[in-house]
Amino acid sequence: MADAKKLAEQLKKLNELRGPVPQALRDQVAAQNKAQKAILEALGSGPKTAPELAAAAGLTHEKAIWYVAALRKYGKLADVPGKGDYPKYELKGGDAK
Repeated sequence: MADAKKLAEQLKKLNELRGPVPQALRDQVAAQNKAQKAILEALGSGPKTAPELAAAAGLTHEKAIWYVAALRKYGKLADVPGKGDYPKYELKGGDAK
């Protein structure tokens, strides 16, 4: 417990030295989290293509591809085998977190 208290004190000092996080950065992170959540929720009903994900999340196709690539990289999405005009993606392990 003493280690947790010491760590909390060190983090408080670091935050004081660093200063507040700029609002623009906080807004950007919030928008990214919202977009990722919307994509994951859309995939909750089954596999979808990037254009379908873009429409469901209210994003451009280019932004949706960017988020899909990131979510694939970090193991949240998987490719669905098969052919079609666009590849389909699904939740990996049925996990929408």
